Amino acid sequence: MSKVKKILGVTMVSLFAFVPFLNVSAQTEWTLKDWETENGDYGSVTAVDDNITNIKGSGYENETGMFYGPYSMKSEAKLVDGITEDVYIELNKDNMTHGELFGLTMSLNDESDSYATELLVETQKVNDDYLVTVGLDPNFKATISEDGVYTYRYTATLEDGKTYLQFSILKWDEVIASTTKIDMGETTAVSAGYMWFCSITAANGINVYTTLPEKPSEEIPVQPVEPIEEVTTPNTTIEEENPNTSDSIVLTIGMLVGSLTIVGFGIKALKKRA
Repeated sequence: MSKVKKILGVTMVSLFAFVPFLNVSAQTEWTLKDWETENGDYGSVTAVDDNITNIKGSGYENETGMFYGPYSMKSEAKLVDGITEDVYIELNKDNMTHGELFGLTMSLNDESDSYATELLVETQKVNDDYLVTVGLDPNFKATISEDGVYTYRYTATLEDGKTYLQFSILKWDEVIASTTKIDMGETTAVSAGYMWFCSITAANGINVYTTLPEKPSEEIPVQPVEPIEEVTTPNTTIEEENPNTSDSIVLTIGMLVGSLTIVGFGIKALKKRA
């Protein structure tokens, strides 16, 4: 028994030793306080509820022709480990009007924490749809027709000394569209920089979620159950077809038992006489 306890103890220690390695650096959760506005020069943020932040542009067009929105420098991910950052954004037909847009970009920084490169994604309302485009991948276009909370996913990797950036958009756990792995060449990038709503012209702003809402469960329709017909068998009569006359002969159980009893007495009587 003591040997078993010792083995179990060693096993548990080994398992706990590996726990830190199973919890790889989690993606950043963007809360209300994580978005910087610099006193309104970079838009505004307003809490809708504990999970939703409404983000708006600065309200004036600056020298670059963009309505600056809030940014965050919260991510501490390193390029050598691979970077994956998600932003959960609500796309709703009633939130934006035709022609309104917002731009979201993720940058990478160098060793001195200065800008190295970035990947910009633009989303524009076109009639009743949303058109998502990426300038560095002109072949990429995603048309969003259904309302919902979508995942804007940015990934960055370092391969053979080159920096690669990629963008994907997801609805729940389904990838709707993805760019190619964009070759940025040999950059000085080493870590995540800012996540920035670099332009927001939507008057109602953009709703950004800290955590992705749960996927609605798909209800399985209940199939109607057919009633089972009860089959009853008469237990008092046995019906038999006479092949010669085609007449039915009905014998009762009582008559059959009586006949067998009479035959039994007849056999006994014959034996006595013999």
